[in-house]
Amino acid sequence: MSRVPVEKLSISLDKRLVDAIRSEAASRGITVSGLIAAAVEERLAIARGLKAVAEWEAEHGPLTEEDLAEADRIIDSWGDPHLDTDRQ
Repeated sequence: MSRVPVEKLSISLDKRLVDAIRSEAASRGITVSGLIAAAVEERLAIARGLKAVAEWEAEHGPLTEEDLAEADRIIDSWGDPHLDTDRQ
């Protein structure tokens, strides 16, 4: 199994945020680096999704209330991935 290359970074964060990150990582049984990496990956996925929606709307027009309601129904059927204890 090959390992993904990693690079160390030095960042500065508010002490309260650092404490919250450490606490959350500990409660999940993962490293601080793992928690931060997962949060950044999630944020980047959201940004890609928002960009895709903007591109779709530029071509097809704004999503309707019906479109959004259908999307909500589909997403609700997936359940909450944050409650899935197997995904850590």
